[in-house]
Amino acid sequence: MKIEKISDTQIRVTLNHSDLQNRDIKIGELAYGSTKAQALFRDMMAQAYEDFGFEAENVPLMIEAVPLSTDSIMIVVTKVEDPTQIEQKLEIIGERPTHRTFKDSIAKNLAELEMMASSSTSTTAPSTKQPLHPTKLAPAALMYAFRNLDDVSAVSHHINHLYFGETSLYKYQNRYYVILKENNNNNGNIEFVKSLLDEFGEPGNFSDLNEMFLKEHGKAIIESNALDVLANYL
Repeated sequence: MKIEKISDTQIRVTLNHSDLQNRDIKIGELAYGSTKAQALFRDMMAQAYEDFGFEAENVPLMIEAVPLSTDSIMIVVTKVEDPTQIEQKLEIIGERPTHRTFKDSIAKNLAELEMMASSSTSTTAPSTKQPLHPTKLAPAALMYAFRNLDDVSAVSHHINHLYFGETSLYKYQNRYYVILKENNNNNGNIEFVKSLLDEFGEPGNFSDLNEMFLKEHGKAIIESNALDVLANYL
């Protein structure tokens, strides 16, 4: 277990295969708040306090998780002064989060975990479809996974004249990920655009952490105006 202090209010924890195996925990199990998962979280917080003086008692916490592979995971724990920030961040789940419960906090990222983990083990589409519903955070964003570049190119030709937000294209292992950031000009067409995207790719839950993960661990294919470039040149 590797713990890094990012700031006085944030730490990053990396759990590898051995960490999970020693505790007999699977990545997906973290979302359900089992006894073993909660014990792991307590160990993380105790170690963070011992190493960095990171005090998390009686403090609202936001926990975000991104798989680094099928058997390793990165967890970012943030102390939040205003609990409403947590509600805005996790509004897509539709459930009011508690302040301290590992189960309630990390479950909000289950869809992200399943999508990212399955991307490293299969070229087929994930079995669970969970479209993103825009939150209060601006600009709203969407993230879609595609099995190949041909599918990305095909959808770009369909929505190029309908979608005017910023788009980026990344590749992580054997899959392609498109991030679409909306603007006010998309309001009238966004549901139709989503229906077209659904025909070619799989929707995932966008988060700043997922975008950071793709930038750090994936390959940026086209960082700006990705769908416009594909529609015009492929």
